[in-house]
Amino acid sequence: MKQLIPGILLLAVSALAQQPAGFDVASIKPSSPDTHGMSIGITPGGSFKATGVTLKSLLMQAYNVRDFQVSGGPGWIDTDRYDILTKSEGPAVSEADLGGMTDQQRNAFRDGLLAKVRLLLADRFQLKIHKETKELPVYGLVIAKSGSKLTTAVEDGKPGGSMSMSRGDTGKSVMTARKMEVESLARQLSNQVGRTVLDQTGLTGKYDFKMTWAPDLAETSSEGPSLFTALQDQLGLKLDAQKGPVEIIVIDSVQKASEN
Repeated sequence: MKQLIPGILLLAVSALAQQPAGFDVASIKPSSPDTHGMSIGITPGGSFKATGVTLKSLLMQAYNVRDFQVSGGPGWIDTDRYDILTKSEGPAVSEADLGGMTDQQRNAFRDGLLAKVRLLLADRFQLKIHKETKELPVYGLVIAKSGSKLTTAVEDGKPGGSMSMSRGDTGKSVMTARKMEVESLARQLSNQVGRTVLDQTGLTGKYDFKMTWAPDLAETSSEGPSLFTALQDQLGLKLDAQKGPVEIIVIDSVQKASEN
């Protein structure tokens, strides 16, 4: 499955001063049985495109939640896959354009696109949800006793930063970040450990870092350090098991989208 890179779901900045409207055109079709993996992004022409995506994964992107934060709904939201292509009036912005934006512009870009995706889900899938807050197990991301080992990013005059996930030649997971805030690291860690991760480090700068670990979350592995061990040894940070309020998306009703 293709890794969904944070920041990839973005919208044209010029359209964001107003209340976002829906996509002008949206084609939704069942994916071909030959489709493998999933991708979500922006075409070179500036259109939003999703291939082999499930409704649940699209909902997670639209509401910025993880799998464990989605409750209810029929089983097909996890299995049926769709290809989605949309178009909107206005200036086209490709992924290549995003690298030249400031963090503020990218955030506004992302918020606008997600608002459109939420409208699409409500219109074409008749999705109705409500939100609840529950006390659930979480992790607090804190500074380890050894102290933070993060390297403060050097200002190079280029706007924005990046974070990527990959699988190295040895099979280990590799996280590489440039000019990223710790809050972004906490969000990525949440995807890895299946719990909400709260940034409690008090670190407010932007950092460059690289972390490598065995994909198995076990405390020990012959293939390399666990994520928990790598985080402490390589970045000087620690995941502290706690309980805290977690927002849950509850699906009240949903229907399969009609093909068009």
